[in-house]
Amino acid sequence: MSPPAVVLVPSDRQLDLCLDPVSAQLRADGFEVLRPLAPLPAGWRDELARADVVVLTPRTPFARPELAAAPRIKGVVFPTIGVEALDLTAATELGIAVGFGATAAAVDSVAEANVTLIAALLLDLAGKERALRERGWRDGAVAGRMVQGKTIGFLGFGRIARATLHRLAHWGVRAQFYDPYASDAADGDAVRLDDLASLMRTSDVVVVQSELTRETQGMIGEAELRMMRPDAFLVNTARGAIVDEAALYRALRERWIAGAALDTFITEPLPAESPLRLLGNVRLTPHSVGHTAELQASFVPAAFENIVRIARGEPPLYFKNRQVLEVWQARLARIAAT
Repeated sequence: MSPPAVVLVPSDRQLDLCLDPVSAQLRADGFEVLRPLAPLPAGWRDELARADVVVLTPRTPFARPELAAAPRIKGVVFPTIGVEALDLTAATELGIAVGFGATAAAVDSVAEANVTLIAALLLDLAGKERALRERGWRDGAVAGRMVQGKTIGFLGFGRIARATLHRLAHWGVRAQFYDPYASDAADGDAVRLDDLASLMRTSDVVVVQSELTRETQGMIGEAELRMMRPDAFLVNTARGAIVDEAALYRALRERWIAGAALDTFITEPLPAESPLRLLGNVRLTPHSVGHTAELQASFVPAAFENIVRIARGEPPLYFKNRQVLEVWQARLARIAAT
């Protein structure tokens, strides 16, 4: 009888509500589960040497040296959508499958949050709330604008951006996107733009939905923010490092743009001394604006299924680097032969 598959599952205060039940379910199904006490992969040497599957979170940076320290590893699984903690290029080159938490509930929850933020910014919800709290009532000034007729521009046009647009279908908006990697079939009712500058100049609301890569890091900087109209808004529910935070602070303080809604930041948690906290024209949420009970509930079965499939030599249900399939199968054959 072959020994049970070994799964390395870290502890992560923000995700233990998912990781703990996944670990319990794996043990009940006969897997050996390792829960290292060390907080980062640098202290996982013994566990990595034995692991068949490694579970990661956005707070466990995992690069080529860690992958090389796990000679038996068949795959990596994230319970979340974001996989930027992993050197995905290295994993793909080494023939390692990557599963992630791109469940329908995860996509739809963030899409709903995007629509909420777009509407809240344009309708001046924060200003109206301030009027009641600080002045007792309205003063006759009207800053809010309808969503109808506005141009919504998406930087990145993957599943979440398309789900957001689907929810805006009856709002009478014009949609456009910049994403050189989106397939032609993804266009739908949105206009594809050939350059980022066009998106920034012509959108009433720019919604950042790109993945964080070397190419997209700092993609929206001072030059791009100055291209936006002074009545335009920025929404970022993707990754904070896509936007130059210092430049965005100046853009908001000096009113190059009307406002922003930010759920993600370069440093998380957002430092108490961050000047963004002092601005009245930015809505800040702690990287949780799209978190729902439905999203959280979907992560446990998705992570469990991804782990089990990879351990059995089957492609994960939610497959991040599907292009690795042939190389991955060759890797599995080599591992089986040792």
